[in-house]
Amino acid sequence: MNDNEYAEHASAGSGGDPIGTYTHLPLSYQALYLSDQEAFHDYAFVVLEDDEAAEEAVHTAMTRVRDNWEELLVESNMQQQVWAIMRQTVEEYRQAAEERAAIARSLHTYRQGLGRLNSEQGVFEALAGLPPQQFDAVVLRYILRLSAQRVGWYMGLSEQTVNYHCRQGKQRIEQAVPTLLKKDSDAITGDGSETDTKD
Repeated sequence: MNDNEYAEHASAGSGGDPIGTYTHLPLSYQALYLSDQEAFHDYAFVVLEDDEAAEEAVHTAMTRVRDNWEELLVESNMQQQVWAIMRQTVEEYRQAAEERAAIARSLHTYRQGLGRLNSEQGVFEALAGLPPQQFDAVVLRYILRLSAQRVGWYMGLSEQTVNYHCRQGKQRIEQAVPTLLKKDSDAITGDGSETDTKD
């Protein structure tokens, strides 16, 4: 099988590839997918409690099964190995969802806390007043000191877009607090020595 042979997703009712993504798949793989697809999805949905996440997890797991198909064919209990791949993949999705939810709760709590603080220069109020994406990017990147790549993973954005939101957020804070010196601004968003040059 050539993994580079992609097909267009079949439109509804067009009767295309039953898997919907790849052509020239082994018939045994297609048969496994079609026979277990509903059970795979039901399992993923019970664990993840989200239909879209369940579909993504099943797709990822079946891609891993496809990539290891030749090795799986010689397993004494292939079905057990396939289910092991499915369970591991769904668990990875569950852990990622929990981590994202924890970050979201922390950001919400942090924003609420900032609103109750009074700073002499109004920095906390300005930070709390940022639009949601700018607030998340600034807090995650400069206060929690996550990498732009990690912030992008959480927000579903590219590193360049994360850097853009950080710059916009910093500019809004500086505009809201005109007496804020550049040095003090850097104390909020890092130590002043860190510049983003990956745009």
